[in-house]
Amino acid sequence: MSKETQDTSVEIMGRIYQIKCPEEDVPSLRRAAEYLQEKMRNMRETGVLSVDRVAVITALNIVHQLLTLEQNKNQDLQLINQRLSVLHNKVEEALFEPGQMEFQSAE
Repeated sequence: MSKETQDTSVEIMGRIYQIKCPEEDVPSLRRAAEYLQEKMRNMRETGVLSVDRVAVITALNIVHQLLTLEQNKNQDLQLINQRLSVLHNKVEEALFEPGQMEFQSAE
């Protein structure tokens, strides 16, 4: 099953780039280009003049943000799993606690 690709142009720092991507990913690509454009513009305002240097520093900052978010997500998942395990154990104890399953005869 092949996806239809589309030539899409995005402008970043005054340069136009032609990019092939699946049609359904075009809106996401445009948002990514806008995000990159904004970050690079902010970096340039700090005094960095070379477009190549702006691109590399911006890329490093974005990757650092991504890796930090990924690490935080993994820590959060680990904490959630620990809490679920504690809750599971409490439920198991409550269900199988001695005396909980006693039946009284109808005599």
